[in-house]
Amino acid sequence: MYPEGAQGGAAAGAEEDYGAPLQQKLGTHLEGLIPIILILIIGIFLAIRFDVIDSSTPVLGNLVDVIQVGKDKTRVLIIGQTSQEVIDILNDNRDRYEYQIKTTQTLERNPVEQLATYKIVMLDQSEEANKEVSKKLGEAIQRFVKNGGKFILVKDSGIRRPDTFDVIGWKNTFGDVVPVECDRVENNQPTCTNRYIVSGKLYREDERHPILKGIEIFPADPLRNATFESFDVSVSGKEIAYIQSGGIDKKTFPAVVEKNLVIGKSIYFNYNPGITRGIFESTLEYLR
Repeated sequence: MYPEGAQGGAAAGAEEDYGAPLQQKLGTHLEGLIPIILILIIGIFLAIRFDVIDSSTPVLGNLVDVIQVGKDKTRVLIIGQTSQEVIDILNDNRDRYEYQIKTTQTLERNPVEQLATYKIVMLDQSEEANKEVSKKLGEAIQRFVKNGGKFILVKDSGIRRPDTFDVIGWKNTFGDVVPVECDRVENNQPTCTNRYIVSGKLYREDERHPILKGIEIFPADPLRNATFESFDVSVSGKEIAYIQSGGIDKKTFPAVVEKNLVIGKSIYFNYNPGITRGIFESTLEYLR
């Protein structure tokens, strides 16, 4: 026989545990689950942020779509003077992008602070004769990209500096954020200053890159060629697409080149991106 006090105490303890309110029991279990749930949520958001998963990912695709729809408009800055085709694409996507156009001169006073208010910065001087970018603005763009910003460079934009005649190319002004280089010389002339009018097609180089998703060749019509204004540059990043002339020589040029800088991205277009609407829209969405 057990002492009456001990037996009574054990029975009381058992009755207290068994009769605990349901809310109290659930609360005890949830306390242990909360850290796990938070880790999962953070992991999913980071995977979406760095494109590890997208809307095509099984099970999680619907969650990605919900998150994307909930995003604010992406702020885009165009430095220089871009093509009307690019402007038309941005205007047609006003529900996703809010853009401004500024000159290099208006960014000289406080470029770091001005660039920091945008998600995507596009340097496109293709519609103006001036291809100059100051060292100060170039370093601000470097900082913008290395801090996680997204940068688009078009053709020969930013190839010169206003304060010197001995700098041709991008490395001296932009450091290592540009995915192409001007490192070849022919007849004492840097090849990246040579403008070519190419009648041919754009071909996909990277089969899996989202920028070229669903696009293997442009124009798709086998009987048609497109006209590209391109420059003879060398690739220092990852080539996504290339241009090939339709002539006998089949001369090729890099078309779209990417460079990843830890958290920032840089995309180079060696033609007017506005003439390939699908590719440019996919680029904006990829950088968004």
